[in-house]
Amino acid sequence: MNFHNIRLPKFIEIFATASPVFTNSNILTKSGREVRSLDREYASQRYLVKNCRLSSLEFEQFNSFFRGRRGSNYAFRFNDSMDCQVNNQFIAKGDGNTQEFQLFKLYDDPFMPYVRIINKPIRDNFQLYVDKAKVTAEVDINQGLIKLSKPLGQDKILIADFTFDIAVRFASDNFEYTYSQDGSIKLSEIELLEVK
Repeated sequence: MNFHNIRLPKFIEIFATASPVFTNSNILTKSGREVRSLDREYASQRYLVKNCRLSSLEFEQFNSFFRGRRGSNYAFRFNDSMDCQVNNQFIAKGDGNTQEFQLFKLYDDPFMPYVRIINKPIRDNFQLYVDKAKVTAEVDINQGLIKLSKPLGQDKILIADFTFDIAVRFASDNFEYTYSQDGSIKLSEIELLEVK
């Protein structure tokens, strides 16, 4: 994946509206019944930045950021402030052999829980516990893999607290902006798409 390990400026992120998107096929049969099938198991996030007014300094920073990503060519980090935290998350039960584990977030629906793989944890906001005792581990912040110094003991429980970003790219290779009478610069709608 073409990816730059850099975050979209916070002053842009706060204007984003989030939308998880599934892909389903819905077919109406001749008898009038509807047949639904899940085309893709996991949702992709979409973000729409709108009603965004920037100072001239902020605009210069965003303009440089957009050009640095070459439009939609390079993905980058984005922080969804409403869905970026995991607390007391069960990660694994030890088998005495495995020492590397994938981070994930469990959306605990009582009927059909949803597991979201986390690939972009934030290094400074990360804590692991084995049976409630703090432990350290190597954390790959670009794959979401954690590696303990030794295999997780038989039946030991690995728990994690962390925050995370997601990888997104610009949906378009251009953006539009206008100058306002108050000296601010207004961005037209900018769409961001999650990159798996």
